[in-house]
Amino acid sequence: MIGSTHRFTVGDFVCIVFCDADQVRDGVGLFPSVDPDTLKKGFSDLGYQWDALKFSMNILYIKTPEHSILVDTGLGGNRSKLPESLLLAGIELNKIDTVIITHGHGDHIGGIIGADGSPTFPKARYAIWKDEWEHWLDVAQKTDDPNNPARKNLIPIQDKVMLIEKEWEFLPGIHAVHAPGHTMGHMALLVESKGEKLLHIVDAAHSPVQLAHPDWAPGFDVDPQVSTATRKTLFAEAADEKLLMLAYHFGFPGVGHVERSGDAFKWEPISG
Repeated sequence: MIGSTHRFTVGDFVCIVFCDADQVRDGVGLFPSVDPDTLKKGFSDLGYQWDALKFSMNILYIKTPEHSILVDTGLGGNRSKLPESLLLAGIELNKIDTVIITHGHGDHIGGIIGADGSPTFPKARYAIWKDEWEHWLDVAQKTDDPNNPARKNLIPIQDKVMLIEKEWEFLPGIHAVHAPGHTMGHMALLVESKGEKLLHIVDAAHSPVQLAHPDWAPGFDVDPQVSTATRKTLFAEAADEKLLMLAYHFGFPGVGHVERSGDAFKWEPISG
């Protein structure tokens, strides 16, 4: 349900997942390259309905001793309740000092600029993978469409961007993880405090069915072969290191654990 929250901790960090979209998708439409009969059987074998796939937008907020961090901003506009949800949770928009942009799709950057044309998070700086920023800034500068998400949301923040060029701990306890394939500058995150860890895979996977079938790539992925390799790497890391994992589009709250299952993996969700 839009506006729902799920609160947990990672060491000293307080984490809150905000549900900013609660949709139902058709698995055949989501994975157009997979044979429909194979897909339907795959969903059925896992106990999922192929034509009623829960598809959320799970936006992560992290409060550390040093920083107030938001990971992505949702769709924005009248399709989003994120600003209201943050305020209801006691989070002041002007106290958020860092917004991490995992990639440049509209459902992740749409809430950067409000309906009145001003920044939703007026004191924030924005962290994004360098190649991703350059790609979407080029898109923004070449389009004449004033409603294009990149043009509307990225051009106004050009002087507030911190570009990530390598995998590193760019904030205390916040590690950038290059996770290409969905987009080539797509960034996942490893959050770590006091020996506890959360792996946020963002859009490296769009459905729990991909744990069992990591080679199933959604039509959104710009390079399915690369995204498949990325998924396998992230799933293996989550399983082998027993990490808590978060996925942006899994059914709310999108938080759970990964276990190995034969040559693939299994998703064990945590209830919201």
